[in-house]
Amino acid sequence: MMRTSGSCLRSRRCAASGFSLLEMLVVLALISIMVALVAPRLAGTVRAIATSGERAETARQLERLPLLARGNGHAILAGADQPLVAEGLAFPDGWSATALDPLRVAANGICHPARLRVEGGGTVEEWALLAPDCRVDQAP
Repeated sequence: MMRTSGSCLRSRRCAASGFSLLEMLVVLALISIMVALVAPRLAGTVRAIATSGERAETARQLERLPLLARGNGHAILAGADQPLVAEGLAFPDGWSATALDPLRVAANGICHPARLRVEGGGTVEEWALLAPDCRVDQAP
């Protein structure tokens, strides 16, 4: 004879072999609550990791300015409040740098100090290019 749910309740062996619907619903509710608490933080962490990689790439591109000036054989110039544009300079999508002070990188690769406004990843920061090698100082 095939047991039904009514006959399982009478037998201790049958009742101990599975989970009730109520137990399953409680477990699913707990898992849902935990996912709802963790998911926004995880999404923020993923976004922060992506932004930090793009930020580092922007700094690398700026530090390549002396190499680009030597390779092209001419100085890289940007006036105050002008966007920084140079042949071979490739910022990540959505990122840009604007000179706050006149920027000059001589044809021999010597970098004169300057301040830049770097925008991207939802932030706007002020960075400094240090002489003589265009090392980037990201401190505020």
